Amino acid sequence: MDLSFFRRAEQRFASRAAAHLDFGMLSAMLRAQAGASAAARAQAFAPAPAEVADPIAEILSAGPCWQAAVAALGGSFNPAFARQRSVN
Repeated sequence: MDLSFFRRAEQRFASRAAAHLDFGMLSAMLRAQAGASAAARAQAFAPAPAEVADPIAEILSAGPCWQAAVAALGGSFNPAFARQRSVN
């Protein structure tokens, strides 16, 4: 198998330096692409999540505000502990 074309390609591009990634430009580009997606457009028009009266019941019943309930609990099924963590 003749692999000389790889060597020719290496020689051809050996004098060129690779472009360095600019983190700010990369992250801005990724944010712009993520903001232009169909999911981001739909989320922009979605109503704000309402306050959840009983977060545990909302999660267990898979209600429409289950994501707000998860955020309200802060990763704990003990509401008193979740309130204590949010105060500290």
